[in-house]
Amino acid sequence: MSLFLKANGYEVTEFDNGSDAISHISEQPSEIELVITDLNLPFASGKQVVNTCKTTCENAKVIVLTSMAVETSEVELFDLGADDFVAKPFSPQVLLKRIQKVVR
Repeated sequence: MSLFLKANGYEVTEFDNGSDAISHISEQPSEIELVITDLNLPFASGKQVVNTCKTTCENAKVIVLTSMAVETSEVELFDLGADDFVAKPFSPQVLLKRIQKVVR
């Protein structure tokens, strides 16, 4: 996804675990415009990433990717402050459209 987003003009910083993502978000909140996170991450959950982003970054948008298709999970994510939710598997083009929608 990182290569796809870069090819479509986005600047991307990627992390392979939730803890590193949370550290980056906490250290540079003014630079964060959009966070795309999975729910199932090592060392810290996607829910923790969403919570950190929403409490630390003033205007950042959050899109959550997950294979969990349980309605209560979606409701909980929106309650945490997620701006959108994309269930796996998904088309990169669909994610790109969702990104364009939330960053307008």
